[in-house]
Amino acid sequence: MSNQNSLEINIDKEYIIGLIDFLSRPSLKPRPTRTGYGLDTSVHITLRKSEILLGVISQLLESEGIEYRYKRRDSEGTPKEILISKPEGILKLRDLGKGTFIQIAERLEYLVAVDREYEGKIIAGDEERFCKLYKPWVDMHPHWKSKKYTLDFFEEEFNIDIAGITDTFETPNPEYPESISTEYVAGAFDGKGMVSLLINEVPVNNTGHGMSISARITISNPDIRVKPNFIRYFQNHGVEPRISERDNRLEIRFDSVDQTEKFIEKIGGSTTYLYNLCELFYGQLIPAYKDQYHTTKEGFLDMVRAFEDVAPERPRAQYTTEYFEEKWSIE
Repeated sequence: MSNQNSLEINIDKEYIIGLIDFLSRPSLKPRPTRTGYGLDTSVHITLRKSEILLGVISQLLESEGIEYRYKRRDSEGTPKEILISKPEGILKLRDLGKGTFIQIAERLEYLVAVDREYEGKIIAGDEERFCKLYKPWVDMHPHWKSKKYTLDFFEEEFNIDIAGITDTFETPNPEYPESISTEYVAGAFDGKGMVSLLINEVPVNNTGHGMSISARITISNPDIRVKPNFIRYFQNHGVEPRISERDNRLEIRFDSVDQTEKFIEKIGGSTTYLYNLCELFYGQLIPAYKDQYHTTKEGFLDMVRAFEDVAPERPRAQYTTEYFEEKWSIE
């Protein structure tokens, strides 16, 4: 398969903000002490298995003077998480993405306000103050099901009527973007997306198997503003994904070859983690698919092999190169 088309790579600040927006988990965590419970603010940026993303995000944080440390490592020693725990770091992160963050904007604004108002003040031992701070945070996470530190837990722990507390801590409304950029969407795609070569059994085909090409972005517990921003972006750029919400998950799917190609053509050059995969699909797999290259066993296997050479780890994949080489006795 020859490389008919090419993407040009470009790293933009809004791309990294899009990454951080969907890889981050702002945290206001209760901390048991001898006198009660305190509250610790932090932001956890969970990385995909990628040193590229680690480098891209770390470099931006360092350039902005945001202190962080690595937390958790995989079996090869590569960090799996970036932790920002100092109040000044959380403030700088908020300022960095102010007016661009959507998914974490409200929670990040809340952490900044808590740090600003209560830094140096004792929360542990002041049960009413603790509840006034923690109740709005729990309300921001209606999807929590199995968390230990629920409002019911603290009602019993403190013997206090939390539902009756109305004078809770209030924060300024965060700034949201009027629209999202191609670079931001590329960041979201690199953080929560994938391009896939899907294979299934189709007895009537010459190969006994069917093949399809798709791309997707899957966002868990999306902020209410995420979906309309993505819808507007795709409408403005002539791309028509299938968008659905179920079980607190927003899924944006491109199931046709033409729509997948349009999507990759638009955002592929702004990706880093999925750049090589986008390049492969845009330059080789999609043109080959349109030419019906996959309808012969040799062509089918050639496409599977090319995909596996570039795709991230697929530990549970059933239809691998080895599977088809053995099934069809092709080397």
